[in-house]
Amino acid sequence: MADPAPIWFTEAPETDYYAALNVHRDATVDEIRRAFFALSREFHPDKTKHTDDANQQYPRLDRAYKVLSSRPLRLAYDQYGERGVLALEEDKSADWTVATYTPQDEYVQERLRLLLRRWYEKQVEAQFPSHTDCEVHVDASDFVLHPVYSLRQLFNKQFRMVSISQMVMRQSTTMHVSRNTTLVVGGYLYDKHGLGVGALTCGVNYVTADPAALRIHLNSEVGWTPKLSVHLEQPMSTVTSCFLMPELTADGLDVTVGVHHVMKLLPHLPLQGSMMLSAANGLSSSLVFQNESWQARTSVAIRDNGPQLGASLRKQVTTDTSAKASVDVGMSGTALTLGASGKVSRRSRLSMGLRFAFQGISVRLGFARGNVRFVIPVAVAPLSAANAWNTFFAATTPFLVAALVRQVVKPAQKRKQQTALQSAHAKRVSYLLEARRCALSQQTLMEKQANKPAKESDVPVVTIVVARYGQHPSTAQDGLSIEDLNVDVTIPLRFFLQDGRLQLPGTSKAGLLGFYNPCVGLYDPADATHPNQPQLYIRYAYDGHVYEATFADLQAVTLPSVHAQCMGTVGEII
Repeated sequence: MADPAPIWFTEAPETDYYAALNVHRDATVDEIRRAFFALSREFHPDKTKHTDDANQQYPRLDRAYKVLSSRPLRLAYDQYGERGVLALEEDKSADWTVATYTPQDEYVQERLRLLLRRWYEKQVEAQFPSHTDCEVHVDASDFVLHPVYSLRQLFNKQFRMVSISQMVMRQSTTMHVSRNTTLVVGGYLYDKHGLGVGALTCGVNYVTADPAALRIHLNSEVGWTPKLSVHLEQPMSTVTSCFLMPELTADGLDVTVGVHHVMKLLPHLPLQGSMMLSAANGLSSSLVFQNESWQARTSVAIRDNGPQLGASLRKQVTTDTSAKASVDVGMSGTALTLGASGKVSRRSRLSMGLRFAFQGISVRLGFARGNVRFVIPVAVAPLSAANAWNTFFAATTPFLVAALVRQVVKPAQKRKQQTALQSAHAKRVSYLLEARRCALSQQTLMEKQANKPAKESDVPVVTIVVARYGQHPSTAQDGLSIEDLNVDVTIPLRFFLQDGRLQLPGTSKAGLLGFYNPCVGLYDPADATHPNQPQLYIRYAYDGHVYEATFADLQAVTLPSVHAQCMGTVGEII
């Protein structure tokens, strides 16, 4: 029996928007618009009795028209297909729709390359997500105690006042083996006062989509201190789960048992509690409260060195900034930690913290970008009232200045800008009200002369069918309020017809009788090439055919025009 023929199919092909509208790839915007309008007469749900079929097919035509009518989206589609279009649409830095300012093609191509590079990086990272942690402990207490002398000896390695006391680096990579199983491979390096150790780590996680199934986490370390541990977690109900974690090290076997429980003392007070009991680490428990902007945590532990108490509070100040305060009390002493973190870019975050303990005062600096995190604890001075105050003042002054700028200066500037914008908007609305009233009054006076039938003649004459003046008038509807960016000027153009011909000077059409500028204030009048400059769209009949043409605001108008596009015969269009 012959082998079956191969099937060369991996995924559904992308929709060809040019083929959907039945236009060639070099078609102009006007040709695309006419093709879309012609197809809309048959496929629009409101214009056919086959509503179900139209609801399925019309969105495809509408999507094709929106993409091909926008210069940036069409450029992205021609070069990268639907993936490029989606990249521009997901970009929040600009609005790439047809009604906005169209940037240069070079800018669009550069932006596309950047967006697609980010997208491909995310695709690769999603397959093999990697996490890196680097922590460097710095002792700068001598530098703070003798700053002038330390700066003088900065490049003398025999008298440096800043030293690295400890450094830890961790790296792990996650690989998806199956739908429910992931493999985590990594390692770490640890160095303290010149003595370095390290280990390779490997872990297997088995987590299913079933919330009631057993979850298994297997971890191992091979190095200076080998270790093997298994974490087994079994949900008992929707709010309770129990876990068992045996761990085998060089010191022997340690078994940890624990429970997680979610409770609600009040409808608006959800609490998460956990408790663990270990043969080596003793008993520990914690209680966590968290909502949209607050997170509070308390913990109690009983170990070989005595009881320990801890409490922390985190507040989400803004969408990008958070503050934290924590207190730890134990037999070895008390420690107070104050910190704040803020987002500085799309994937980067900075943090800073102060720790006051009997061992000394330290500043903790942190930087995170993506899955990479750097932490630098810096010991600055021994604990005393003067050192604590000076360190706290020096560390919090930049945050106080930033908060003052963010909470006082910027809101004041924003209110000032909003006031100016509201004043300009009110002036614009007042002008449009008066200008529209005046233009409609003029059109009322022109209507009698404009509607007079043309004299019979053997020479073809121009008949104005529709005329609009404003922003994108060829696709807009007739303006019915001052907020609309187009005004119907059919009557004034019929009024200006002379012997079946129309001629308008090469000046702004807003000064003509029956006209006004509905786009005033939306563009710089000194920039004649601004995309928001008003345009004049005219659809007219001449010699048995219907034509359409769009003229710039400062362009002279002559009808019939050699630049007009023929839409069809009079019987088909009108």
